[in-house]
Amino acid sequence: MYKHCTSEAGALRQRNLEQCLLELMTERPLEQITVGDISARAGISRKSFYRYFDSKDSCLHALLDRAIMNGPTYCIPEPGSRSPSLDTCCRVFEYWQTQRPLLDAMFRNGQGEQILQRAVRCILEEEPEYARIMGVRAEDVLEEIVFTVSGGIGLIFTWHQTNYQKTPGQMGAILYRLMHR
Repeated sequence: MYKHCTSEAGALRQRNLEQCLLELMTERPLEQITVGDISARAGISRKSFYRYFDSKDSCLHALLDRAIMNGPTYCIPEPGSRSPSLDTCCRVFEYWQTQRPLLDAMFRNGQGEQILQRAVRCILEEEPEYARIMGVRAEDVLEEIVFTVSGGIGLIFTWHQTNYQKTPGQMGAILYRLMHR
């Protein structure tokens, strides 16, 4: 579990620890990285690390959650529709292209499924809001939301693994077409 910092300075230190973990993951396997390594990279003590995170895994979860929640979501429909706009779909891929170092590190470390798991978890926490926007009961769209998130993340993974051969606009158009069927 990670803590939600209330001060701006604390939030900046927390993000710095997340970034240090990402940097270390580009250098060596995740299982070889310790809390001590992350703390040393950040220039803080191990004890200070634990003010922000319970473990290395919670630091990883925070890194993923921040990446997922900071990006545009393709689950929020346009007003009067059950689907997002083409522009929204394209922005999703533009954003994830900027997250290439994270995707590279996660796949290099065999942690790609963590992105999917965290994305579904983050979206499900927001499910009542999505259901309200869509004008339906949350229990009526649960499976639809999980399917949509899984499919979108799957497209992002495929795009990443094929070395971004298509543009964000082309990938956004594919997502848009799939979501409007």
